Amino acid sequence: MKILMTVLSAVAVLATASLPAQDVGVMPDLKPAVYALQGATVHTVSGEVLENGTVLIRDGLIEAVGAGLEVRAEARRLDLSGMHVYPGLIDALTENGLMREGREGDDSGRGQSSDNGEGPGLYSYVHAADKLDEELSSKLSAWREAGVLTLHVAPADGIFMGQTAVVALNSSNDPDRMIIRSPVAMRMSFEGLSGRTYPGSLMGVIAHIKQTLLDARHYGQAQRTYGENPAGLRRPETDRALQALQPLVEGQMMAVFPAQRAREIRRVLHLAEEFGIKAAVAGGFEGARTAQELAQAGVPVLFSLDFPTQPRDQHPDAEESLAAIRYRVEAPRAASQLVKAGVTVAFTSGGSRNARDFQEGLRKVVENGLSKEDALQAATLNAARILGVDQQLGSIEKGKIANLVVADGDLFEQDTALKHVFVDGEKFDIASKPKRKAPQGDGQPVDFSGRWDVTVMAPDGNQQIEFDLQASSGALSGAVISPSMGSVDIYDGSYTGNEFTFKITVDMGMGPTEITLSGTASGNEIVGIADVSGLGTAPIEGSKIP
Repeated sequence: MKILMTVLSAVAVLATASLPAQDVGVMPDLKPAVYALQGATVHTVSGEVLENGTVLIRDGLIEAVGAGLEVRAEARRLDLSGMHVYPGLIDALTENGLMREGREGDDSGRGQSSDNGEGPGLYSYVHAADKLDEELSSKLSAWREAGVLTLHVAPADGIFMGQTAVVALNSSNDPDRMIIRSPVAMRMSFEGLSGRTYPGSLMGVIAHIKQTLLDARHYGQAQRTYGENPAGLRRPETDRALQALQPLVEGQMMAVFPAQRAREIRRVLHLAEEFGIKAAVAGGFEGARTAQELAQAGVPVLFSLDFPTQPRDQHPDAEESLAAIRYRVEAPRAASQLVKAGVTVAFTSGGSRNARDFQEGLRKVVENGLSKEDALQAATLNAARILGVDQQLGSIEKGKIANLVVADGDLFEQDTALKHVFVDGEKFDIASKPKRKAPQGDGQPVDFSGRWDVTVMAPDGNQQIEFDLQASSGALSGAVISPSMGSVDIYDGSYTGNEFTFKITVDMGMGPTEITLSGTASGNEIVGIADVSGLGTAPIEGSKIP
């Protein structure tokens, strides 16, 4: 694993390079800076787009926004002529940012059984805010550099999985300073618990959810009855799991259910109606088929940008069913059809740990019919409204938190680069990413099949690896090989003409880490980028082995 360790350590250096240095023994200046962002095109989202606008930031908040604003002398002026300013993007549901180890005193993992004293898979009392990674800000710097400045973080285990939190990716690594709202919602799962007869099947899980909601109602009524007239009544037992569900059954907290297929979405709608609970759908790939039902029920969709792909282990020449192909094709189109039907849509990274996937997903839904204006609203103000933080986030307005993105062009264009982001008014400069060298020659299609000797140019020294590729009908399969890590199979591989991309996943001691390798070739020469999820990038170049 030496080469991947090298890349990881190298991009970790890149991730921390933008943090302000402090002399040993000197207390940092904690007074927030005052900034004046001048001359940019300001996309307020909640109002008009301002040409040659100004945004004033003070004490971590937006002090004013408009054209021709008076700027005080103490403000740090940034001339952003030709730039665009957007609200920070919001990932509306993610597990990124949580500690990977299990809960204290609980050795159960996702979908596993446990005897926690409250019932199988019943972790409603777990708070994501208590499980945030102590190095959240530095580990997720790549998300900040992608313009995703706020995360809706959710627990990952069980059926009633626990209570979510909205956090800002400032540099503090201090949960108390990063949390914007907690709790926000109850995350749910329909996945059966392994190692148990009940609830091991979908039918069993649904029955378990319904019974638990009924138990929570009864528990709440018993507590209220005793509280109103305790004399002569036996004191009800305390149940922390059922107590934690009271805001949900009383309609004060939203439940987030996973649902990609139309039948799964309808399952959520039926549960919400039967128990009178507020619900949101996470996923929504077949949302177009249920758009009117979702709109009528007022159920929002946290639409996943982690789109379905061909199975990793599927042979490139294997035939797929028409249903599987249709599912992949329909998924990115569903966002526009949901919005047209009047459904409130926000975006989530789904299961992806790669910040670049969020950006590419936004561009993909725009390419598939969603307007740029609706895409921006979904990624900002809609998400804030669904999560109950729209008084603080989601648009560029006076009094809101200064979470802002500064880009050198249209946010949804491939070639646009982010130059700065502000989180809680804290300025982060984004270093220019290494870019692929322009391929020499006429750009004709390349035969990628064969072995390639490749150099990864990490800051602490070059490292050698090999690509062993098989190319067929636009798909790439094969492996990445090095003496230190052996052979690692690639997946999601594809090529068009002289361009290629594929992924590998390795475990570097902090959970599975996805690395995307992409680039261009001319003849027997190859150049590109190794993008390590959540950490950064390093250039690559190489040549085909005769």
